Amino acid sequence: MIKKFSEFVTEAKGDVTIVFGRFNPPTSGHEKLFETLKKVSKGGMYRIYASKSEDSKKNPLPFRDKVKFLRKMFPKHARNIMADTDTRTVIDVARKLYDQGFTKMTMVAGSDRVKEFEILLNKYNGVEARHGFYQFEGKIKVISAGERDPDSDDVSGMSASKIRAAAADGDLDLFTKGIPTRNDKIRLDLYGAVRDGLGINEQTNFAVSQFLA
Repeated sequence: MIKKFSEFVTEAKGDVTIVFGRFNPPTSGHEKLFETLKKVSKGGMYRIYASKSEDSKKNPLPFRDKVKFLRKMFPKHARNIMADTDTRTVIDVARKLYDQGFTKMTMVAGSDRVKEFEILLNKYNGVEARHGFYQFEGKIKVISAGERDPDSDDVSGMSASKIRAAAADGDLDLFTKGIPTRNDKIRLDLYGAVRDGLGINEQTNFAVSQFLA
């Protein structure tokens, strides 16, 4: 009999490498993050988790939409992009992975958040708390992706913050420069979804027509 996926993951053992982020919206910086994640996993299990944060300023894309766009924009990572609805924080992720049978955990993060995640995850490793319990062997490692967190609210580079600002300003050209896909439909759908989430309902037909020309 073929096992269900839920039964398979319950039996999972060994190492798992993760990324946890807002991805609001997904950018070229996240593409680099995922490539580092896959490299660090060394052919082992790796998973990508999106946060559930949602608001009209910094998190315009609802969770389900983020997962949908992430899988379309990064097809080679699609099977590793999780749609779990019960993992609101990185602590929830750690607990669930431990419950699924993983014994070692590594996280990849932007260079400016490595220390933060390292302290947080190891603080509760082996400690019974409100969030539940997890106990991974040794120390939970947090490895730098080699650059700053692409989820940062700083607008330097092509951060998610800068991409959101471009969508709010109706600057489709700048918006698409930071989106790591050449598929026009996906880029336009993402542009529209971000603007909707920001509460901007009017159409920018002129900008779209220029982009498609």
